[in-house]
Amino acid sequence: MAVLNFTLSEEGVAVFHDALSCMFKFSDDVCLEARKDKLTLTTLNISKSAYICFSFSAPRFFSRYQFEGNAQYRERFFCQLYNKSLLSVFRTRQGGDQARDGSVTIERCDVTINDGPSKKSRLVAKIACRNGITASHSLSFEIKAPTHAKFDNTEAQNRWTISSRTLRQLMDHFGPGIELLDINTDDETRVVNFTCFTEKVQKRGANANEAVLKKPLHTNIAVEMDEFDDVQVKDKLHIIISVKDFRAILQHAQITSGELATWYSNPGRPMKLSYGGDGILCEFVLMTVGEKDAMSQKHKNPRPNAAKAARSELDSVSHRDSSVTNETRQAQASAPKPPQQKTQIRPRQPQFEIRPQPMPSPASIRSDALFVGQADDDQLWEPVNPGEDEDEGDNARLEWRATDEPVM
Repeated sequence: MAVLNFTLSEEGVAVFHDALSCMFKFSDDVCLEARKDKLTLTTLNISKSAYICFSFSAPRFFSRYQFEGNAQYRERFFCQLYNKSLLSVFRTRQGGDQARDGSVTIERCDVTINDGPSKKSRLVAKIACRNGITASHSLSFEIKAPTHAKFDNTEAQNRWTISSRTLRQLMDHFGPGIELLDINTDDETRVVNFTCFTEKVQKRGANANEAVLKKPLHTNIAVEMDEFDDVQVKDKLHIIISVKDFRAILQHAQITSGELATWYSNPGRPMKLSYGGDGILCEFVLMTVGEKDAMSQKHKNPRPNAAKAARSELDSVSHRDSSVTNETRQAQASAPKPPQQKTQIRPRQPQFEIRPQPMPSPASIRSDALFVGQADDDQLWEPVNPGEDEDEGDNARLEWRATDEPVM
């Protein structure tokens, strides 16, 4: 039974391929979700620090779109496919002398998804080229519900919007080997700073403990606020994301030539980036961290109150020992000493036990803890309505708030 049928034009195949190429930079798998009015592609990277969603409008993007559904999937159909196989199907066929006259370019692509009790679960794509050649591809898939990250834009008080082409020019200044990108604003100079750097270190020299930066390049790019269509960001707020993820987003955003809008609240909370084209909406939710100095200071002394209390207790004991008078000490020294008795030596109880922590059982391992970047803030990334997720069954929807306020 054909659950879904749609047709892509030559331009639609290229746009579909560009979306899959962007998602392939984050994950090897892609989830397809079909409804009557749209087709959605989603993926989640292996570290669960980046969520990508591409939505294609059925009446605007496709030449033909028909969602039938079946007895089990009436409202929507979802599956998971291997992205590399999809890329080989939707790639453009151009090359050699024949590409000059366009004889091997794609004319259209007809896609059919079959699924049912007596049917093989397959995605069949038929590519019709201008030279009369028709290629047919059949891909197997797995029935797996996609994971959606819900982001409420109204809860993110910081936002800015800029042309994707203007922002794409920043990549020319990114040096090799950098990992992190610090985005902050300066109201006095009226600029938005994009600072890229790395924290990778290597040990060299005679002293093996001497650590130096592996890529000691620190680049700051200042963009005037007049270049932005809208800037509403707290002054001197530093938020850090991955340069690799940001570069992949800008490379694809340049193709759409749309405006890139960004929402975020505080460091350690998710950031959303969104842009769109003709019949396509692109959304990214990325993990963020704060300033590196604040992060290192946070983990340097995790228990300052405990250390202070231990020191106070030590001082009080020393004070009591010093209150013993010299006469008492002399009397104790002149008194006959009792015969020494062997006492059992009690083992010293250390304050911290150095032993490996037991591994959690497979049932207790959290496989849906998206954006867990700091061990102290694990609970901040909990789903807003975990009970509703369990009731929905096949709808694995995870919701995160843009702020770190507790859920009422």
